[in-house]
Amino acid sequence: MRVKHFVTCMLVLLLGLVLTGCAGVSTKTTADETACATGDINGMLTSGEYRKKVDNFLIIQDASSSMRDRLGEYFVPFEPVKLDVSKKLLTCLNNTLPDDFDVNAGMRIFGPVYSEKGLIYGMTQYSKTGLESAIGSITGTGGITPIANALIHGGMDLKDVPGKGAVIIVSDGLNMAVADPVAAAASVKEMYGENICIYTVLIDNNPKGKMLMEQIAAAGECGFATEANKLMTRTLSDGTTVGSNGMADFVSSVFLEKAPPKPAPVPPPPPVKEADSDGDGVVDSLDKCPNTPKGTKVDSSGCPIAIPKKVSITLLVEFDFDKAVVKPTYHNDLEKVADFLKAYPNTSAELEGHTDSRGADEYNEKLSKRRAESVKNYLIQKFNIDAGRLSAVGYGESQPVDTNETAEGRQRNRRVVATIVTTVMK
Repeated sequence: MRVKHFVTCMLVLLLGLVLTGCAGVSTKTTADETACATGDINGMLTSGEYRKKVDNFLIIQDASSSMRDRLGEYFVPFEPVKLDVSKKLLTCLNNTLPDDFDVNAGMRIFGPVYSEKGLIYGMTQYSKTGLESAIGSITGTGGITPIANALIHGGMDLKDVPGKGAVIIVSDGLNMAVADPVAAAASVKEMYGENICIYTVLIDNNPKGKMLMEQIAAAGECGFATEANKLMTRTLSDGTTVGSNGMADFVSSVFLEKAPPKPAPVPPPPPVKEADSDGDGVVDSLDKCPNTPKGTKVDSSGCPIAIPKKVSITLLVEFDFDKAVVKPTYHNDLEKVADFLKAYPNTSAELEGHTDSRGADEYNEKLSKRRAESVKNYLIQKFNIDAGRLSAVGYGESQPVDTNETAEGRQRNRRVVATIVTTVMK
């Protein structure tokens, strides 16, 4: 009876231990649903704020035997297989890149094949469908984790493509081969210098694997290490979301850089001031009347603006008593009048004859007329002035300019006068 009771107690104790042990394992299971937030990488490029910073990229994917294990503890059956997680991660990366991203791309796997045969895509012009096909072709795992050999061969993959490159290693960092992957990363860095950066993405969260992946990235100097659960989210069966949607940030950090500020627009050169040789305000190329005298008002073509101006000349010829003969004393004066009439051919002149008061009025009127006619004929005959431009009028003694009581006054009254006025455009 005591034996039966003891057995019963032991069974109860074992059941309790089993239940207690199971209570220490997460009962949350994954539905293996991942979410990928791709962001707007293409918009960042087309905005001009960013530009691509790589010409080539190579993905090195771990397909060794440890990648067939599930995330977390092996006995949690609902956690996804690490290889499946890495393939979804790479698919997310592929979908985040712009469709027409102008770079060369390649993908290399290691584990189930020898490293020298592991290049399954590229190096070639990147295309979404090409990389997608390469990701989908990874179906099996096997072997240990020869990251070092994959890195060395990856360095050779990049030798024929010029420009800057990025190497992205996706692995759990476990079950390493003998060769040192950190030294291999340093060797690739030495080979390409500033033209290569190495990035690592850790699948799972094993501390040993995490440390190794961080060391590999550090050997590349200009890259960095991150983890899969920082790039995508997974939804558990109870609706809980784990991880972070950082893929867009990862892609922008690896593939893009801030574009330099656009240079300020160059102001147009100041207009060249054309020469104005005569200083009239009209440039030489438009000046139809060059060498205009300084101060002359001109029109838009540089030609002087015509300004009406009156010009005149005064004629005075005195005569002896009861005579109508032009004395030689006045020949020079008459020549000046003739020159004026020739200079202004549209001008006419009225010659006014006068006498002093001695003699009858009727006689003096005729005498004054003869005096005017005498001057007129002199101009016609001596200087060939058109007779039609000259008229002779006699005013007799009616318009004296001085007294007739003295000899001097009477001399001044015996005269022919003319004031010839014309208007010219200056």
